[in-house]
Parts: sequence; structure tokens; C-alpha cells
Amino acid sequence: MARQLKQAVIEASVPAAPVQSLSERVEDYLDSNRWNYSKGEGRQAFAMDVAVRDGRVRVVLNVVEAEGLQQVLVYSIFPIFVPEHSRARMAEGITRINYATIFGNFEMDLSDGEVRVRTLAESDGALGEAMIARALRSNIEAASSYFVRILEVAFGNAAAETMLDPVTKDEAAAVLQSTTLQ
Repeated sequence: MARQLKQAVIEASVPAAPVQSLSERVEDYLDSNRWNYSKGEGRQAFAMDVAVRDGRVRVVLNVVEAEGLQQVLVYSIFPIFVPEHSRARMAEGITRINYATIFGNFEMDLSDGEVRVRTLAESDGALGEAMIARALRSNIEAASSYFVRILEVAFGNAAAETMLDPVTKDEAAAVLQSTTLQ
């Protein structure tokens, strides 16, 4: 009993390490991996432009911290707006991608044609660096994998069924040459 009491006194006298907020952990992760980002003013959001295999996307990490819940939502926003006449094809193509995707999903705003990929890391405890890294990496990989097919369906005459087809280097070069990104 005396030993347990002595141990409790020792533990109580040792100052606890300061607990980082999720936003601080995300910022530390981005800093330690040398990401060039901007932090939203007054918001728990981080944004950066990221080169993917055949172009660039805007990556945004939104941090949500509430009682018993921690979330990092990662979005890769494509630098295009799908023309209205191509949105039905794009919606079908995105549905095909989502059906084949295990982690995350593609979305399109039907009002303006913005396309993005969304992944989520969530925990009811402390959200660790590995989970943040996985959500970010998976998101960017998905954007990279489908970048050319998104452009083909948005601005070409490609059918939605082609969204899952692998992209050759020659196809990528031809699509990128014929498409002006915003």
C-alpha cells in the first residue's frame, strides 16, 4: 500500500507533457514532411498545391476536433469545372470510380462542375500521424490516378465507361496538350 501511494505521489509530481491539438499535430506532420502549405485564418484548414502525375491539384485538409471525435478531411480539388453538357457523363464516371474505390470517394458539385476527391481520417481518440499520412497519401494517389480520365470526360468525348481504364503516356500527353487547365 505504501509503495502504491509513493508511486502515485511521484507520478502526480511529474509534469505531464502538453497535449497537442489535432490542428497542431497536422501542422507538425506537414512541417516535418516539408509540405509547402498555407493555413486558413481563424480556421483549422491547411491548403497546398500538389503536383500529381499529369497535372496539379489543390489539396485542402480540414481539421475537426470535438468532444470525443477527431477528423481530418482531405480534399484534392481538380483545376477544372466540368461544362454543363458533360456533367451527366462525369457523374456516371465518378459513380463507376466510387464503386471500385475502397478508401475515399470522388465528388462533383452539380451546380458548377467542380470535381474533387475526399478522404477522411477519423478517431474517437487521438488521431495519429500514420492515419493523417494515409488519408493524405491515398487522396493524392486517387487524384493522380484519374486526372487524365477526368479531363477526357469533362472536355473530350470520352464515355464514362473509360474512367477505370489505365492511361498510357501517349494518351496523357495528348489530353494535356489539348486541355487548358484553369
